[in-house]
Amino acid sequence: MSDNTATIVGNLTRTPVLRYTANNIPVTDLTVAVNHRRKDPVTDQWRDITCTYYTVTCWRALAEHAVRTFEKGHRVIVIGRVYVEEWTGREGDVRQSVRIEPSSVGLDIRFSPAAVAPRPAAPPAHESEDATHRWGAPPTGSPEDDGYGDEAPDEAESAELDALSRLTTAPASSG
Repeated sequence: MSDNTATIVGNLTRTPVLRYTANNIPVTDLTVAVNHRRKDPVTDQWRDITCTYYTVTCWRALAEHAVRTFEKGHRVIVIGRVYVEEWTGREGDVRQSVRIEPSSVGLDIRFSPAAVAPRPAAPPAHESEDATHRWGAPPTGSPEDDGYGDEAPDEAESAELDALSRLTTAPASSG
């Protein structure tokens, strides 16, 4: 099996626009410019050597998230399958475009800090309809029978528990 997965890091050349197929499937194209730079040893300055443009086609939820998240100029990281699309131009010449079918696209937070909304809390397993299917039947013993016994901790255990409770309530280090 041939798997031509690539990772690219580059800048968006335009703000993504959401569109829909005839079957009402969301899709957007990202154009990512990847610059190859080299430091000139004489001037000690960085120079752009080449720039490669990739078209990244996002589908469904990835397309919707991309449109809400990205803007022109954002630095992005793309992981996906690379392929070359060929077509015939208006003058009959064969044209090519490097495309990526992404499995993942994200901001490069070195250049664009991102605030991520917290995930919604998952319902506890006992409230989930398919919890028994996913995790098996709940225990049938009484809740008091936890297998640890009911005897009180001895002095050594009490001292250890006190030390642990002090560790967990200590203020965070400022360094």
